[in-house]
Amino acid sequence: MDKERLDTYLQTIAVETAAIADVLKNSDENLLASPHLLKSCKYSLIVISEAIANTLQHILAKKYQTAVSGYTEVFIKAKNFRLLSNEMFERLQPFIRFRNLLVHQYWRIDDTVFLNNLRAGVSDFKGFIHDIRKIIN
Repeated sequence: MDKERLDTYLQTIAVETAAIADVLKNSDENLLASPHLLKSCKYSLIVISEAIANTLQHILAKKYQTAVSGYTEVFIKAKNFRLLSNEMFERLQPFIRFRNLLVHQYWRIDDTVFLNNLRAGVSDFKGFIHDIRKIIN
């Protein structure tokens, strides 16, 4: 495995997670009134989701010689190979699905639901980083 590449992905997740955490210091009322802050969080979530997928895809390819053909398949195969605990996959699953909505159906996102999910799950990105570091070390 290319540890530098994986570290770059994990660093991206960490930076974007910190950016989201900083924005989430605002109340939901303030965030809902600020389309720019909401868009910032949505963009960061897309970047995080892509970095998570790239991380898992790299590990699947290099450690398990397993190719994937798309974003969704990365998570299916990563779950099959137990790259992460079932609990971590369950906690990340809403963000994986949410990324798809953001990318493909941006106008259908309920901002209140988005903020609730983000507040509840932002710590899971840090958990992902921790779990992957255990794999690569």
